[in-house]
Amino acid sequence: MSATTSSGGGRSNALENSPQILGAAEVPITAPLRNLGLTLALTLATLAAVGAAWGVVGYEMLIVAMGWPHVILGFIFNFGKVLRGESGTRASFALLTLLTLFFWSLHYLFALTALIYVYFLYHAFRDEIAIYLNTRSGPAGRAASVYSMAGVAPLILLMLVVPQPAAFRQDLRRVELTGADLLPYGGWALLAFRPIENSRGREFYFTLQAPHTEGMRAFTTLATPGDSREAGEMRVGDERWPGAADLHFQPFYAGESREPPGAAKGGFVPVLLTGGHRVGQTFTAERDNLSGVWMPLEVLEDDAHETRFLFRLASPALLPLSPAAANVRFLLICALGFLVLWRLVPQLKVNRELWSYLAVFVLLFAILQAGLKASARAGYVVPMIFQFVVVFHYWSWYVFSFKKTRRAVAAAPPGGASLYDRMLARLRHRRSFLTAVITLNAASGLCAFYFYQATAASSPLRFFLDYHYFLYILVLHVTFSFAPRGATLKAWMGKARQS
Repeated sequence: MSATTSSGGGRSNALENSPQILGAAEVPITAPLRNLGLTLALTLATLAAVGAAWGVVGYEMLIVAMGWPHVILGFIFNFGKVLRGESGTRASFALLTLLTLFFWSLHYLFALTALIYVYFLYHAFRDEIAIYLNTRSGPAGRAASVYSMAGVAPLILLMLVVPQPAAFRQDLRRVELTGADLLPYGGWALLAFRPIENSRGREFYFTLQAPHTEGMRAFTTLATPGDSREAGEMRVGDERWPGAADLHFQPFYAGESREPPGAAKGGFVPVLLTGGHRVGQTFTAERDNLSGVWMPLEVLEDDAHETRFLFRLASPALLPLSPAAANVRFLLICALGFLVLWRLVPQLKVNRELWSYLAVFVLLFAILQAGLKASARAGYVVPMIFQFVVVFHYWSWYVFSFKKTRRAVAAAPPGGASLYDRMLARLRHRRSFLTAVITLNAASGLCAFYFYQATAASSPLRFFLDYHYFLYILVLHVTFSFAPRGATLKAWMGKARQS
């Protein structure tokens, strides 16, 4: 029975027509809150373990290792309708395939890493609301649509606008170094990393930081007072530095000799690398397989060999907004905030538990994001917020799906059911689902570990197991999550036939 059904008339139209959670009374709000706490604990524990064992590389391995089972299982559960040829499913499948290929092409040409972050963040936040609604509906209930909940759609958009653009910047490469690692080339330091194949013509932003070195003057590099590069500029702490225009550096590409560039001659400005601040430069790569950066280096102290450095290479270079763009962002935040309140207030009492849950969810993530930012500024090698969101999404789906599976073996499909339908029925049994999850994650984890630890960067396995290529798979996963289902699909097909 619907939670909005009245036993004796007299209910207001607003309450009768509001999109409440059907069957939600069967499950208290403590159930999704417990799931949220469990998911958060699993996420923190997993990231802490791989970070302690492998550092930056561990975070990348984890995204890929847990990602393939998540994508495969999601595809298996949703492909049955397409395989059976249910009305509209094959048309939507073809359309989403074309849309995925379009996004892939754009990312290949323009490196839309930041846009993929926003795309996945939208997907993850929307799915968390859907998981909450399904959890509250109980085993026999029918959950309301995410978008039928007043104020949810503008709230999701608001969540994407509030973070600063620089928060969406993704490190393509992160390398931990010591002062001793910078010295072998006599006056130059080679900051090397895994090659980036399609780097030609793309903009990058690299930074070098020596955390916890306040007051230390051990290392300096050089910069030019005038503009020495048409495409790019020097940055200190992501801001323009009035003391110089460009760093004196030279990109390094795979296959080149590791002979340092010629000696730098007069006319340069010394730039302190120690002190805890970030020194960086935007630039455009001239060739494919960008694999490092040469920087001139002078050592001023004898005991500097143990100084720790963090090198980051990001693309594209998302820097702080201009004043005009910042004003536009502020107006957009105000407009979306007003829209959320305008849609929310009339039905706040009806959906108060949903909004209480979302408030807890948003507060937790705000605290975590602030903690990650503070840790990164202090020089600790922590996961990027994007990586945290992805791993949290993986665990959230596993926790929810495990609790939705049946403890007993599911009833056999009707006679003549396909092998695929029999497999789906089996996966809805808790023990079978858990076995599949463990087996797939173990196999995927071993493959990711083998690729990152035992193969060359040019191995063909990179197309499947390299973190940066896996972004293409995440785009596919998110795009196909928009496949219309149930009544939504029927309405969509009806409109398509009428037009």
